[in-house]
Amino acid sequence: MNNNKQALDTPVIDDSLIRAYLEENPDFFERHDDLLNNLTVSHERKGTVSLVERQQQKLRERVNQLEEEITELMINARRNEAIFKAYSELYVQLLKCRTLQQAIDALRNTFEEDLGLSALTLKLFDSPIEVSDQLVFAADTHRQLLSKRFDDSPIYLGRLTEQERKLLFQDDAVHSVALMSLGEQGEVGMFAVGSGQADHFEPAMDPLLINQLQALLSALLPRLLVENEAA
Repeated sequence: MNNNKQALDTPVIDDSLIRAYLEENPDFFERHDDLLNNLTVSHERKGTVSLVERQQQKLRERVNQLEEEITELMINARRNEAIFKAYSELYVQLLKCRTLQQAIDALRNTFEEDLGLSALTLKLFDSPIEVSDQLVFAADTHRQLLSKRFDDSPIYLGRLTEQERKLLFQDDAVHSVALMSLGEQGEVGMFAVGSGQADHFEPAMDPLLINQLQALLSALLPRLLVENEAA
């Protein structure tokens, strides 16, 4: 009877209890450093190694992981710097434009040559000047279809349906877009840049540069169209 009561009163030592004790006493192995060389753990490549060796291996793995993360951050930083520079230079070029064609050329040079995005299109609504068929929608229903992409913002980042893609890019292999509604109420037109990568443009990305470009084009294009008409 006493043996049974003693067994019930003795706490069961399991992994969670040992773990909790070591977490509460992180200096345990400092006070019992002789245990370090006696304890061994299984290693999938090296067989049985000491606890110290295993700890060193874990530290090396963590250092390698941190180095890879730092390298990735540096690559992203350089990429973001190049993108910011390209947009900044584009803004200056656009402000110097005196014709619609000059603006289109500036946009195409930046996105094709500097950013490697060859799929872009500009669609104008009710243009006061005669423009190429490629710069207008074939029907108002096409304009209305794409206008549904703009809820509370004049830009849309993400993927399009096959029908929407063909209205903008025809046969280009586009899997994600930055689509901008131009004008205070979207009355000027739409500008779109497409990428062959499905995750290049996505709703979660920072829209700062796209927003700035949309605002600049919304202010610039009406002036260029009026000046072209007067000429």
